[in-house]
Amino acid sequence: MLNSMKDKLIIKINKISISQLIKELFRLNIDVEIIKEDKKYVICKINNKDLEKIKMHYKIEIINEYTYKNLFKALKEKLYYLLLILLGILLYIFLSNTIVKVSILSNNKELVKVLTKELDNNNIKRLTYKKNFIEINNIKENILNNNKDKLEWLEIENIGMTYVIKLEERKISEKQVSEGNCNIIAKSDGMITKIISEQGNILVKNNQMVKEGDILITGQIMLNDEVLANVCAKGLVYAEKWYNVSIDIPKTIKIKKYTNRVRYNLEYSPDNRDYKIFKSRLKNYDSDKEEIISILGKKLYYVKEYEYINEEVNMDEEALNKRIDELIYEKLELNLGDDERILSKNVLKKEENDSRIKIELFVTIERLISKQVTYTLE
Repeated sequence: MLNSMKDKLIIKINKISISQLIKELFRLNIDVEIIKEDKKYVICKINNKDLEKIKMHYKIEIINEYTYKNLFKALKEKLYYLLLILLGILLYIFLSNTIVKVSILSNNKELVKVLTKELDNNNIKRLTYKKNFIEINNIKENILNNNKDKLEWLEIENIGMTYVIKLEERKISEKQVSEGNCNIIAKSDGMITKIISEQGNILVKNNQMVKEGDILITGQIMLNDEVLANVCAKGLVYAEKWYNVSIDIPKTIKIKKYTNRVRYNLEYSPDNRDYKIFKSRLKNYDSDKEEIISILGKKLYYVKEYEYINEEVNMDEEALNKRIDELIYEKLELNLGDDERILSKNVLKKEENDSRIKIELFVTIERLISKQVTYTLE
């Protein structure tokens, strides 16, 4: 390219008819490119080798010569502006990959404090460099594992220069009232396994069968068959419950294994609909995106696509038992609290082939069966 530029000249020819000039130059076998026409002159670009031919017929003035020297001179004159543009690009890249705010969407102040400390420990904080998709996933898993009693679900979303932390708190038992007259009753059938009483008169004992609606802890304080006082009974009663469950489970599971391949794309989102500008070259991938610009509800995102492959692996005994427990919860639509647990799993029937296992189970689960109800005095 530089060699071709070196062979070019820009010249100025005193005013003549352009049509006449082109005809004459064509007759002389001279290539010309008209750049500008004025009342007094014509500016055009010619090949350096044709300069002497034109001089024989026209009075000319060389305006610019495309040589290495002139090229470097022009670059030198524009160096300040080029450096400013380069600095602006570098500054944009730096700022677009820097986090200036971390926003935790929760009204629980205590949980926000705990989560802020966890995020700081994982370097999710202000004025830090953005992390990639895989790093964010690992951090989410670490935080959830460290706070199983507080968090049910967690998401770390990158929006522009902000990390938005979305979460779902783990459900806990409803707080018991402390005023009025209350009994603790059974909300389902079962065999008592554990009684925790804070206040009131316990009417049941371990290994006792109870039915829905039975009073477990009463607020009536008795002495010699006489009621001395009425209080609000407080306590928790757990019981053993029984279920029959049929499970069909594969011996292998598919896991995501991320490769080192990362591809880049642009995504256009008008009216909450997403369109990839370039077709992805990856078959399976997860993507991470950040907003570049937003105008009148139309957004442009810079997208990173992380390739993964699905690998089939055989489940060991521990993983198999864990998956069976998960399916038991799904089948029975259970959402066990922290103090509720599976006591035993007895296999009634088992069929196994090369790829799948079919099991019929008799499952016993320790569940909270008590609830607090108020009563009025006659």
